[in-house]
Amino acid sequence: MDSAALTKRSYWTCIACSTVLMMSTNVASGVYPLYKSLHVLTSFQITEVFAAYIGGLIPTLLVSSWLSAKYGLRTIVIFALIFAILGTAIIGFGGTFVYFLLGRILQGVAVGISTGNLAAAIVRLEPSGNHHRAALATGLAMTLGGGIAPVIGAAIAQYITEPTLTPYLLIIIFLALLLLPSFTLLNFKQHASTITWPRVPEPVREAFVTSAIAAFLAWSVTAMFLSVVPVVIASHLQNSSLVAPAIAAGVILIVSGITQVFAMRAHPQTALQSGYCILAVAAVLLILGEVSEELAVILLSSVVGGIGHGLTFLGATRILNAAISSLEARTEVLAAYNVAIYLGVGVPALCVGALSTAISASLAVCAFGCFVIVLALFGLIKFRTNAVQQSVQ
Repeated sequence: MDSAALTKRSYWTCIACSTVLMMSTNVASGVYPLYKSLHVLTSFQITEVFAAYIGGLIPTLLVSSWLSAKYGLRTIVIFALIFAILGTAIIGFGGTFVYFLLGRILQGVAVGISTGNLAAAIVRLEPSGNHHRAALATGLAMTLGGGIAPVIGAAIAQYITEPTLTPYLLIIIFLALLLLPSFTLLNFKQHASTITWPRVPEPVREAFVTSAIAAFLAWSVTAMFLSVVPVVIASHLQNSSLVAPAIAAGVILIVSGITQVFAMRAHPQTALQSGYCILAVAAVLLILGEVSEELAVILLSSVVGGIGHGLTFLGATRILNAAISSLEARTEVLAAYNVAIYLGVGVPALCVGALSTAISASLAVCAFGCFVIVLALFGLIKFRTNAVQQSVQ
């Protein structure tokens, strides 16, 4: 196989791996209402399981660049697929809270060691050298992979036998099928320097805080729709449908991916401010949907939240990238940014789950909606205040 063909094959293999790894981490979101109805997991345990993923992800994320430099992309991707297969199998065959925690931690390890390295490889391997197209491919792989997984999981659980096992078997097959092409990946290796720890130099601290707040908020909204909201929606339904709650969970990421495609030319500052406003609107709709128990309003809040997530995350990432473009400590700053993102995924969902043990899950989701509104307004005001101060200076 010639060099160009091998590069192209490696490029598409990396995209496929990124997509299926994200599917493996979110397929359970479509089945959570079933676990709740079968009394396998409580609402709080569901958020604990969801957040356990972060426990495996963040530590490995911090050393992922060093591991890739030392052992090469091919080795990292193969081990990520193996960890994902093990984690998914433990969840599917275990079926208890403890097995869920262990499986989710292993899934977090898989994504932690691979996500940044796959993103960098996609940029490096893009056949025409178009970095914008590569960045878009990475974003779509993550959002569409993460978004369709709950719907697929719910549909399989709804209409096929062994509903708490079959969705995971399908994902295991997808992951296993990627092992063989992964052995043919171009194996990038560099001099393995010391492990890079997150840090934010003073010159970019303001831009970092702006972007980190926005990313934390955007991903906390997504995490809520992937963990607690499906269970709450299922409690409002007269039937035992799993697909409707899964659509609410998955739509937010799918719409986010589409939004980022169409907003590529938008000014980062405009995208960020618009995203904050739209996330606040999505939170209001979520509260109204919970109070009225109207599924249509909750689904609408998921769509609006996806638009807000796409704009906010796109704007925040571009603002930070522009600030660190000439900085030597780019890797350290991006590591800190990723920590903020995944804290947004885990911490608010866990807090809502804990709150749901004292009050109803529906009221806990409403409280989260109020948190989103307050943080969106805070972030927007802080951003505009900084912009005014910079214009005066």
